[in-house]
Amino acid sequence: MYAVSAGSPAFLWFLPLMLLAAATAGWLLATQHQRRQQSAALQCQRSCCAPARVDGLDHREFEYLVRDLMTRDGSTNVRRVGGAGDNGADVMATDPAGRLWIIQCKHRKQGLGGKAVGVQEFQILNGTGRPVHKGSVVVLVTNGAVSKPARGFAKSQKLEFVDRLLLEDWIAGDRPIWDLLGIKGSTAPSSLSDVESGVIAGSSEPVYSLAEAYNAGLVPWKPATMRQYLLRSQRRGIPLPRSRDGLGHLYTAAELGDWLGHWRAQGTAPHQQPE
Repeated sequence: MYAVSAGSPAFLWFLPLMLLAAATAGWLLATQHQRRQQSAALQCQRSCCAPARVDGLDHREFEYLVRDLMTRDGSTNVRRVGGAGDNGADVMATDPAGRLWIIQCKHRKQGLGGKAVGVQEFQILNGTGRPVHKGSVVVLVTNGAVSKPARGFAKSQKLEFVDRLLLEDWIAGDRPIWDLLGIKGSTAPSSLSDVESGVIAGSSEPVYSLAEAYNAGLVPWKPATMRQYLLRSQRRGIPLPRSRDGLGHLYTAAELGDWLGHWRAQGTAPHQQPE
């Protein structure tokens, strides 16, 4: 057997093969690393898009879920940036209207049974969302509840929030989050094109949004307060009114009346504010 020397033809053929094998191995390692990085997000896409499973996520998976929902809605430049030194931004995205969204995620292992998001969390977000990140829309997303003082602070500072009830609508439906929050100016199409003049297509029975129901005197609370009562309904086992659009936003007068009847049966006066 002859030894292979650096000047032999055999070595000249063997060297490129070694380089090709090394490059292939490097590519495989890089691909595996990328797949490991994406595994939490992919798992979240497959198994976590159901409200009942959201509470079982960890905070990182919850951030991936929010990222994926923004992508589903048609946002671009969507990225999860949560971690040490994130300055209050867990997810960033640009909506179809070109607005930069800065999103802070607050996951509660106990869901609605966990501690409500308070004013302090919103104060931190308020201090970084626009001054540091230059966000056009600054949002806090939680799978739990938002306290009444925190809701007031958010409103005063023009911060948006997605609580448990709105999160369920976001996950289960196909309306983008800017529609659910009532943020105008988006170029994204609405999935409710079949709803015209307050009547569901194929039905002659009028339906009402929460705002319309309040203005018509069908419910005693404005939409923000109504959402809190709907959350309390879930905790108390009170049947929720059926939503005619499938997204929790359009109801008939009879359905809202039945829902109020369950509250009155528990001895809760309509003028009381939510907990």
